[in-house]
Amino acid sequence: MTCLVSHDSRILLSRDVPSSREELTLLPRLLEGLREQCVMSDTQFFNLVVAVTEAVNNAIEHGNRLDPARRVHYSLECMADGVRCVVEDEGEGFVVDDLADPISPENIMMEGGRGIFLIRALMRSFHAERTEHGMRIEFECARE
Repeated sequence: MTCLVSHDSRILLSRDVPSSREELTLLPRLLEGLREQCVMSDTQFFNLVVAVTEAVNNAIEHGNRLDPARRVHYSLECMADGVRCVVEDEGEGFVVDDLADPISPENIMMEGGRGIFLIRALMRSFHAERTEHGMRIEFECARE
């Protein structure tokens, strides 16, 4: 996949971390620290925090299977009209169309399986692809 990057964009955050849930406790504070650099509405900021947290959690837990030897890389880029997020893991990957629908009656009481659903619902765009090294998801949040 080729991504076009606007000349008006700037990297807000780029992290390469081991697969540890500790990263999830840091995320809200890290993201809050970026608000002044890339102003957005409270609603969109909340949506971004949820989406990035879900994506990084999925990469750590499902992609890398909590293996601290495997890495998760994620980045956020501020663009004129939104925030572009990329999350990559070193796992086996998945096919988005094969994921169970979490709002189907047979899945509604399942404990997990809502992360990608939430990201797709909250973000204006979503793309997932298997790469040579693992899985990569990319999504954009509007800035309003």
